[in-house]
Amino acid sequence: MSLETLGEALERAEAERKRLEVHASDSDVAIDLQRQFTSRNVAVEYRRAAAFEDGFVVVRDSDGGFRGALGLEAFDALLSPSIHPPWTLEETDVDLRELLDFLEGTPFASADRRQLLAVSREIEERAWRVADGTLYAGFQREAAFADQLEVYERLATRGALSVTAFLDDAWDEPLEGPSVVSASGEIGRFWFVAFEAADTDRQSCALVAEERQPGKYDGVWTYDPAFVGELIEHLETSYEVSEV
Repeated sequence: MSLETLGEALERAEAERKRLEVHASDSDVAIDLQRQFTSRNVAVEYRRAAAFEDGFVVVRDSDGGFRGALGLEAFDALLSPSIHPPWTLEETDVDLRELLDFLEGTPFASADRRQLLAVSREIEERAWRVADGTLYAGFQREAAFADQLEVYERLATRGALSVTAFLDDAWDEPLEGPSVVSASGEIGRFWFVAFEAADTDRQSCALVAEERQPGKYDGVWTYDPAFVGELIEHLETSYEVSEV
């Protein structure tokens, strides 16, 4: 089944029902996670656990089946992220990868731009490590792309990596490496980053988020190679993407 719009992509990803159980002695952290993840198909429940000083989160599917558990301290990397270039992430103490693995496919709500940038960096870092394949990223405004230009120009020099930026704006400046697609409509409402490796499905990943309130985004990140492939196919068939 092919995707017709970015909105359809997000709706499909948001359709999976999940429940997050926050086990902690203090309800404040549960309130933060409720604000971040409560949506139409995701429920966040607080379970008082006085015996666990640090606390943990359990993910369950729509049938109540256990999907995994992770300590609350791991959520700090997303709730209060620090930002680094993708090629330096392995040299820092940033540990967002475990959390992203844990919450893969779990829709989020009311994320801010800094949080989305942190998730985007993890996808860009994967593209940097693999150094082969296709990396597509959407920028709602010219200024947003200008802020990340150095990163994307350097990514475009990495191995056989093909890099394309989609802008809801015109771009007239010369570029060293990445291609730019100027578009309108849905591109101006969505933040997305998608990476599809050249020789393996195991490295595929994508982030799709819609700005539903000013500066606040609802979305999802996924490692589903079929979803990533359909997302890239939608972008390539809907816009004039240069062949590299």
